[in-house]
Amino acid sequence: MKTRQYLLLTVLAASMAASGPVLAGSGTDPGDFNAFYAPSYKLPDPATMNASATRGKELIHSTYKYLGAESTQRAANGKPYVGNRLSCANCHLDDGTRPNASPWVVGTYKYAAPGAFSARENIKRDLPARINGCFERSLAGEALPTGSPAMQDIVAYFGFLSTGLQAGYTYKQVPGQEFPKLPLLTTAANPQRGATIYKDSCQSCHQEDGQGVWRDDEKRYRYPALWGANSFGLMAGMGRLATAVTLVNGNMPYDKVNSLDPSTRMSPQDAWDVTAYILSKDRPFDARFVNDWTGTSPTGVPNWFSKAPDAAYDYTMPRVDGLGLASDDPRFAPMFPLAQHKYGPFQPITDALAKAKAYWGY
Repeated sequence: MKTRQYLLLTVLAASMAASGPVLAGSGTDPGDFNAFYAPSYKLPDPATMNASATRGKELIHSTYKYLGAESTQRAANGKPYVGNRLSCANCHLDDGTRPNASPWVVGTYKYAAPGAFSARENIKRDLPARINGCFERSLAGEALPTGSPAMQDIVAYFGFLSTGLQAGYTYKQVPGQEFPKLPLLTTAANPQRGATIYKDSCQSCHQEDGQGVWRDDEKRYRYPALWGANSFGLMAGMGRLATAVTLVNGNMPYDKVNSLDPSTRMSPQDAWDVTAYILSKDRPFDARFVNDWTGTSPTGVPNWFSKAPDAAYDYTMPRVDGLGLASDDPRFAPMFPLAQHKYGPFQPITDALAKAKAYWGY
């Protein structure tokens, strides 16, 4: 049965649908996005968005407001679905429509049933499972029931966005998915140098203490917290340097970088160092995920061979066995120090995993 708050959201969605909401949340012209995505994708007309998708858009725009500690929504264990104060759109900019900012424009296709295998979680993730990965890790919260109104509406919003895939193209041909990639570091990132970059380039929005700018009237961040209890979890993708740096390099500082124009980005070294500084700070830790990358993939390959080298919350793996090879055997010592898993360089870790995988014939 829907709660009173969710019924209010339904009314709000109907009002938004009637007024024809714009997709972009930052003032960027969606026409620029269309020019970038063309010819494989075009943002669908928001006037055609149904009530369920409109509610889903509002949920991902103000996720804490509707599903956080100040809402009436609770998981079966009594906890709120959002454990910090973030919203999905704090990372997936312009409500999941901005290129090079991990847009959701083809998410329905990418995670179509039976889903895409995740070695980290040892499951095939369909779209609801992928969404819940963010609720549990990035939002430091709890998984939404697949059949819940909130999940159905968020999935409906993804479905609306995916109607923009143009005839004759596959979702893999749509440019600007995920965040722009950077070459791996050849030396360790420098969080001390990053502190100076943060002061010069990030502090005006995210504040000296990294706690961002909170809008209490909207129950959402204008600029999100970058560390502490209200920021993303350590076990999230953003809790790993090689992932977080791609968001920073591709889209930050928010008021200076045009995500469609690589020439406006900060230098790769500055991005690595300032991201290292951000990740040097404390953030939510979740013991549920300390066993990431265990189990075996559908192809029979142990998942630990695919472990992200910058997953510093389990820096003890890979370990080094009697042959000098990477191992997941807890009897052996860690092959690399914690600092290297946090700040790099990561290529030696990746190489060690690949060498062991080849040695054992996988």
